Amino acid sequence: MPTNPAAADFEMEIQRLVAIILAKRPQLESMVKPFAALFIEKARLAGDLKDQLEPLQFDAVGRRLSEGVPVLSGISFSFLKPALDYAFTALVPAVKEWFPAIVPVLDRIENEQRHGALDLSHLAEEYLGGGFTGFRETPPASEVDRHGLGFIVHLATSTVLQSLAPSLAAQVGEIHWSRGYCPICGSLPFISYLSKPQNAPSEFLVGGGGQRYLHCAVCGHDWHVRRHLCAACEKDDSDQHMYFNVADATGERVDICPHCAHYLPCIDLRETDAPPHLDTMAVGLAHLDMYAQERGFDPMVRMPWNTFG
Repeated sequence: MPTNPAAADFEMEIQRLVAIILAKRPQLESMVKPFAALFIEKARLAGDLKDQLEPLQFDAVGRRLSEGVPVLSGISFSFLKPALDYAFTALVPAVKEWFPAIVPVLDRIENEQRHGALDLSHLAEEYLGGGFTGFRETPPASEVDRHGLGFIVHLATSTVLQSLAPSLAAQVGEIHWSRGYCPICGSLPFISYLSKPQNAPSEFLVGGGGQRYLHCAVCGHDWHVRRHLCAACEKDDSDQHMYFNVADATGERVDICPHCAHYLPCIDLRETDAPPHLDTMAVGLAHLDMYAQERGFDPMVRMPWNTFG
């Protein structure tokens, strides 16, 4: 079930969703609006890059996936360097506008890039291998700058891979994939959803219909899994499945894994008519992130909107 509309409709869909989120939780405005603006810019850039990047074809996709290896795992991103540079150059001014508190950090990172000190293709590979903690040996050295670098590398990498993912999705879709990490780039999800009822293999359905999909935190690919699978530890335990929700949040919940103490926000599309732009929806569920973390659980993927304190 596709959840991303044509690029031309992104801004309208995101703005509609922002209005719905803020009508329920106006206190999230200072968080939701900047990220929504950033997602609109990312979608525009990904659309531009789609015309510049050659569609990728891998002869061994089926074999790699059957062995649990994502399509892009271990692939050199040197061929993506021009696209990563383009996305970086376009995104830094946008991030400065919407996140003024980190302008000094971005100025330093931008200066490093301008003088050739940052290899974005290498950083993108490193990011996919370790996320925000994958820059221990990479300048700049300060902890604050390292987090800022992680943020902008995530944005640039995500933009480029979101432009490539649709061309790879058809190849991936031919193979059964039931793992918790993305079959395209290997990243974990930061949100999941239950689709509206449709005809599907019974192993993916439980009372009331609807398949469970995970949404990749980097390339934006969606893939369906069994209802109670934990993406972090991959245990599938219906007897110990837990989730939290709040009274005024129909269709919104956070799934909890009792084995590894990770959680994942979930939107039930059977219970809401909100347009499902999942990145924006993830920011709009920050209240559930806080609720879960106050009870000692960790997010599947740490992002700027779910990292508190």
